[in-house]
Amino acid sequence: MNVIKKLKTGSIVYGNLPRGCILCQKGKKLVLFVTGICNYKCFYCPISLERRNKDRMYVNGISVKSYKGILKEAERMDAMGTGITGGEPLLRFKKTLHIIKILKDAFGEEHHIHLYTSGLGINMEKIKMLEKAGLDELRIHIIEDT
Repeated sequence: MNVIKKLKTGSIVYGNLPRGCILCQKGKKLVLFVTGICNYKCFYCPISLERRNKDRMYVNGISVKSYKGILKEAERMDAMGTGITGGEPLLRFKKTLHIIKILKDAFGEEHHIHLYTSGLGINMEKIKMLEKAGLDELRIHIIEDT
């Protein structure tokens, strides 16, 4: 039975917390900002002007220019998972797929990867490709056009 509970962090949860959230609370989740490019201009967007609409990668807030930099930071912090975010990671779909594969190859299937997206351009073919690459969790924030 699902119940509403308050976590030590102050958050309120219905049911069980996803694995990605548990790892993040433990400080074991790498935060990978794939790109600042996004087609939306949401008023609540937390992306700084420095990163917004710029095609740059950051890992745990550190600018990286190569995939090797991602792996190095993941090793340094002993990451058990990665949260992929942006801008909109799906606007750099091939790059995002490649990163997922690199992380799974380097750290194994147990390395939990989730991706945040607005769902822009998502379809079943892309979802299957993400799953095949090793994505464990897809978090879609639906943006309603008005």
